Amino acid sequence: MILASEEARPLRIMQVIPDLRVGGAERVAVTLCNGLAEAGHEVQLLAIRGGGPQEERLRTDLGVQLRILGIRRASVTKPLAFVRSVRALRAAFDAALREFQPDIVQTHIPEDDLLASDAVRRTGVGVHVPLVHSLQFHLHREKMDLRGRARLRMFRKMLAQTQTVWAVSGAVARAIEEHAGFPAARVRVLHNGVDLRAYAALPERAQAKQALGFDPAAPLVLGVGRLHPAKNFPLLVRASRAVLRARPETRFALVGEGEERARIEAEIEACGVGAAWTLLGQRSDVPDCLAAADIFVQPSDWEGFPVAVVEAMAAERAVIATEVAGVGEVLQHEQNGLLIPRGDAAALAACLLRLLEDPATSAALAASARELAWSHYNLDAYIGRVAQELRAALDPAHV
Repeated sequence: MILASEEARPLRIMQVIPDLRVGGAERVAVTLCNGLAEAGHEVQLLAIRGGGPQEERLRTDLGVQLRILGIRRASVTKPLAFVRSVRALRAAFDAALREFQPDIVQTHIPEDDLLASDAVRRTGVGVHVPLVHSLQFHLHREKMDLRGRARLRMFRKMLAQTQTVWAVSGAVARAIEEHAGFPAARVRVLHNGVDLRAYAALPERAQAKQALGFDPAAPLVLGVGRLHPAKNFPLLVRASRAVLRARPETRFALVGEGEERARIEAEIEACGVGAAWTLLGQRSDVPDCLAAADIFVQPSDWEGFPVAVVEAMAAERAVIATEVAGVGEVLQHEQNGLLIPRGDAAALAACLLRLLEDPATSAALAASARELAWSHYNLDAYIGRVAQELRAALDPAHV
């Protein structure tokens, strides 16, 4: 049982992330660091591999500490190098725990879940509370590959050492129970909050387009996220071909970087739409990029909780997204956005053309989306619940 004096004590919280690129989990980790520090807690962000554009968002003025281990796991295809890298990582992680002495260690990515769980067990420092954004060992696919099966084994081992798991959506919570056998009573569902202050005073659309090098008069369709197979940005490329036949002035852009870049570039070339496409890469000014957009598209095959969708809603942009997992917990079709079946390029093209040709509907959906984002996903309420759940996790009687 937690005493009243303990409830008043600021917590020491370590958030763990691979790096600080533009991705949903990375943005959530930074948002948690900033919000918890602003609420008076002592926070350290531990980046396993390196930094990235999200560093600019860290509120070091509030005391958020950044520690970068600078260690990359070697490929399992090189066994000796892999073993050496894992040993180095374990030693560095243990040292970081002993130095910072956190009450809570929170992870966001499957590979880091087991690393942190084992380190907490070895050192006796802190309580591990994994935040599961999606089952990134690809349970959403019809068949799991060798890497997916290995990740699932690691995930189950971590769960055996953990009292409580957080899930970013009901869909993720159900998947944890179904595929990993973790009791539903020990899964807490916390929809991500977003720091909406960056969306309160955005530049005018025309100005934002010019800043990115686009014609202010040309419609801009934007996607934001890690260039990863689960995001399925090639679907948007294929849909753009049909859109451009009817509306050749339309432009398309992606913000983000990742292993799918070459595949996306190949799809752009194969579809013959290169003149209309721009890959903007990693950027730290996502709110300004969203300000430039006329329509935001999330074509994912899987999405635990669509952080980028909520950000687009907060920016008052019309949203089209695939109706997968956690997306349907945020967007309501024809009320604050448009939902399409997974993998349906024709449906995506039809929705894009509908909004491009009907600005009134686009504006109405965008206004409704903004109202929902600001009323349901504000940071203060989210951080309040996070702090409450973190304190509860320190209670040995907490289940």
